[in-house]
Amino acid sequence: MTGAPFAPLFAWEWRRVAATPLFWLIQGALVASIIWAALDTAALHRGQDAAIARTLAADAAHRASVRQRFDAYRAPVTPAAPVVPYWQDPSDVAGFSQYFVAPPATKPHLPLSPLAIGISDLAPTRMEVKLATPFGVDERYDFENPRGLALGRFDLAFVLALLLPLALILLHGLLVTFERDRGMLRLVAAQATAPRVWLAARVAAITAWAIPMTLAGLVLALAVAGADLGSAIGELAAALLLVVAYMVFWTGIALLVLARLPGAAAALGTLAAIWAVLTLGVPLIAGMMASTVAPTPSTGAWIDAQRRVADAVQRDRDRIIAQAVAARPDLSAMAGRIVTLDHATRLTFLVPETERRLAARHGARAAHSRDQAAWATVIGYVAPPLGLTQALATLAGTDGARHRAFEAQVRTYQLGLRRLLYPLVQREAVDPTRREASRGKYSLSDPEIIPAFVMTDAPSRHRTAAVLPFVAWLLVAGLIVGGVGLRRADRWVL
Repeated sequence: MTGAPFAPLFAWEWRRVAATPLFWLIQGALVASIIWAALDTAALHRGQDAAIARTLAADAAHRASVRQRFDAYRAPVTPAAPVVPYWQDPSDVAGFSQYFVAPPATKPHLPLSPLAIGISDLAPTRMEVKLATPFGVDERYDFENPRGLALGRFDLAFVLALLLPLALILLHGLLVTFERDRGMLRLVAAQATAPRVWLAARVAAITAWAIPMTLAGLVLALAVAGADLGSAIGELAAALLLVVAYMVFWTGIALLVLARLPGAAAALGTLAAIWAVLTLGVPLIAGMMASTVAPTPSTGAWIDAQRRVADAVQRDRDRIIAQAVAARPDLSAMAGRIVTLDHATRLTFLVPETERRLAARHGARAAHSRDQAAWATVIGYVAPPLGLTQALATLAGTDGARHRAFEAQVRTYQLGLRRLLYPLVQREAVDPTRREASRGKYSLSDPEIIPAFVMTDAPSRHRTAAVLPFVAWLLVAGLIVGGVGLRRADRWVL
């Protein structure tokens, strides 16, 4: 007795699912949540883009003001127009380097940013770069309620990682157990249909409706949120593939639980417990283990170390500068005037020394950050909801790796500014410019020598390639678990 074949049974189940109001209720609520989440994310990012635009406009106004003052200070010195102090003089190279150079570094959002908030509500999208700031930047933050930040955001990644599995749990847990809870399972078994064929057809019919509707809802949500889908084809395709693989994974778990044909209460309880373990339990336990193996460096200790080093460098400033001057023959003419150097010129020697003394601690903090990112990637494979959240953030460009690349580029930019200006400041200290009959000193020939910062992103194919291993893992895990479930469905449990 071979029973009914799979194909006609699947066709019948497919039509039956389409006629079930419960399916449309659950799926409609899911799609509505997806659209709402995309709009919420897009609103946050539009606000950040507006802040970036204001920052760039303020910088342009600052540069114009510096140029105006630079030109105005060529006026001859008169009793009514005294000589300008160096810290107010953009034509004095020392004053310019310390008090007029603070260009913004900005991290623009990528076309598919409505896909996930990631860390974009925590990590700054704009930074003020000053030459004397150790290791790079002065961070600028918009004020946010810390409790709200701790609670998290309602974004697409949240909906897809947490609510999508719940929707699948409800669909499978209620629609597959319908006959058992109503005492009709004996009638199904009497049709000489193998249990695994019937179960596979029912689950496949639900999946055949759920996957395309979810993908269509995702594309619609991104379009409504204003994502530039045309310039993010690769990332969009990877995101859709991620969602399909994630749904296959949870469908496999559903097959494993439903293999013994439990009632709705038992099925929903078991699936909900698995969801809770993978969503909350595993990340929590793994995070505790990671913190035990690699404790987070104390922020308080780091701030204290910065204060102590800054105090020590200021106490020894003349000796530090004297040693630096003695090591460079081109600065020998400065040796007798170290105590008379202005603050900005001193910083060209003291800031590198401060960074040298803090380098070990700073490197340890950076290494810990990289280790935590590696741990999070590994944990993501054990807890797929976390892994999916990270993968979506990668495609959206709101992940930690992109922000670390941004910080690295800001640091490179700062070092480039130092290489540009520090030699000019030190050369001026060795051979001071003779002041002409003007308000400004004009040891700087052009105040527009500061290049603008432009972030360079990796090609989009790199982001796509980064998530493909996780896609493969989800597909393999889902198919294996689902296959085990089908093998277990070898008899009717009436």
